Amino acid sequence: MVRGKQLMTWGLCGVLSLTAIACRGGKDTAVEVPPAGTDQPLAVEPTTPAPGTTPAPTPSPTASPTPTTSPAPAQPGVTGTVLNPPQASQLIAAQPEAKINLRSQPSTDSTAKGYGLVGDPVMLLRSTQGSDGTWYYVKFEKSGAEGWIRSDFINTAGRATPLAQRASQSSTCEGLMEGMAFTAFYDANGFNLVRFTNLETRSTFDGTLSRQGSSNQGQPLYRGAVSPPAGGSYPVEVTDLSGGSPRSGSQVAVNYASITGTGTCK
Repeated sequence: MVRGKQLMTWGLCGVLSLTAIACRGGKDTAVEVPPAGTDQPLAVEPTTPAPGTTPAPTPSPTASPTPTTSPAPAQPGVTGTVLNPPQASQLIAAQPEAKINLRSQPSTDSTAKGYGLVGDPVMLLRSTQGSDGTWYYVKFEKSGAEGWIRSDFINTAGRATPLAQRASQSSTCEGLMEGMAFTAFYDANGFNLVRFTNLETRSTFDGTLSRQGSSNQGQPLYRGAVSPPAGGSYPVEVTDLSGGSPRSGSQVAVNYASITGTGTCK
C-alpha cells in the first residue's frame, strides 16, 4: 500500500533492532526520505456524485463509423530490460519506519513522485543498471502507481518463496500473534516450516524448522530462524503441545523474537 504523507510502521519491527542495509553510491543514503514538499499521493480516488444528486442521463448512441485508434505510447523515461513475467517483491529498508522514494527516473537526482513503506508489495516490471547500482521499475499492487526504486530497497526474493515439497504436502496449524498470523506445517516426522503474514502489509516470510529436543514440560521443540522483509534474522520456536502426535484439534505454541502466540491444528 502506497501512501502520500501518512507513515504506517511495521507492527512487529517496533520491538526489533534491525540490521542496517548498506547503501551503494557516495551521494545516496540507506533510506531515502522525500525532500520537504515533494512527496505526493500516488493514487487518486475517483470522484462520485454528491449524495442526493442524480447523474445526467447518458444520450443514446448514434450510428457512426468505428474510429481507428493507435496503441497508447509508452510512458516517458520507461526504459530498461523487461521482466517477463513480472516478479512479485516487497519494499525493505534498515529502519521499519522508512519512506522509500518512488523516482521518475533510475537516479536519486530525479524527481520523487511519492514514496512507499517497508513491507509494501510491488511488482517488478523492468530493470536497468544505474551509476549507483541496479534499479527496478515497479508497480504498487494496491494503488497502481509506477516508478523507479533502487534494488537495495527491494526484497527480490519475493514476498514468500514457494513452499518446499514437504511443506506443501503437510498438514497445518494456524494462529495469531502480535500484528501477525502464522501457519505451522507438520507431517508424520514433526514440524518442518512456519510462515508468518503481517496483517497490515500482507507481507509474508518463512522459517525452516528442525527438532531441537524438548521443552521444560517435555513437549517436542522445533527451532529455526526467519528473515522479515525489513531485514535481519530472528529466532523462532514451535512447541508441539500435543506431546508428539499433532492432529486436528491439537495446539502449538510459537515464539518469534520473544513474541508468542498459540495455534490450533487442522
